[in-house]
Amino acid sequence: MSESNMNNAIERLSQSFEMLGLMVQALQHLRIEVLPKNGRMFALMAEGPLEEMRRLQADIQDLMDQIAHQ
Repeated sequence: MSESNMNNAIERLSQSFEMLGLMVQALQHLRIEVLPKNGRMFALMAEGPLEEMRRLQADIQDLMDQIAHQ
């Protein structure tokens, strides 16, 4: 992996970690604001952030593999 590609992968990794943190915050907000009022609505609204977290985790794993196999 060239230095440019490595820097690109590191930047994408950083962005993915940041987005993962934002998804955790979104779930925490839903837990506090929605769950006490309506469990079904919480489950429905949590699907989006959870799916995005799974996608981000897969992206992070791919990037880690790229970095490890440089």
